[in-house]
Amino acid sequence: MTDSEKKKEFMILYKELHGPLLRFARAMTRNREDAKDLASETILIAYENFHKVKNRQVFLSYLFSIATRLHKRRRWRLRLFGEYDETRALQITADTRAPDSSLDIEALYIALDKLPSKMKETVVLFEISGLSIKEIVDIQGGTISGVKSRLVRGRELLKSLLSDEQELTNSIKTENSKSKAENVKSIMKDKQIFEAGAL
Repeated sequence: MTDSEKKKEFMILYKELHGPLLRFARAMTRNREDAKDLASETILIAYENFHKVKNRQVFLSYLFSIATRLHKRRRWRLRLFGEYDETRALQITADTRAPDSSLDIEALYIALDKLPSKMKETVVLFEISGLSIKEIVDIQGGTISGVKSRLVRGRELLKSLLSDEQELTNSIKTENSKSKAENVKSIMKDKQIFEAGAL
């Protein structure tokens, strides 16, 4: 197979998996830039080793297995060595989503992080990346019933965790509203005292 044939065949197989791979990377890393890096590195490794894939039907599990291994390796390295880049921290841009939406998404990511890693991976692959149960079995191994079980337990645990997070978020919003109202009342009272004294 020539390089151009290899590239063409790879791109045909990759094209339909581009969206699910990016969603998977975003959900696993919780950071747009890290997700792009993970997806890019996954694509590079998959392309470099594409000649080893004999059965093109397993391309999906091949691609997501690479992404999963890379993510696990990064988490392990991060735990050992840590990471902080001041220039990168200064370049972080503000998120333009609505504040409530950002809180909900953050709560989802926090809840996902509390799931066991295999369960989290199953939920992310199915719910966020949109893969089928069979495709998840190909990626993770095991049985269909095992994947279904992890998915059901993961959903139930997420529901429980998110309801706890929702209560916390609501209490934070309530406290913020109360403190803002108290601040406004205090300012108005100070203004009235000032105006009364100025007359």
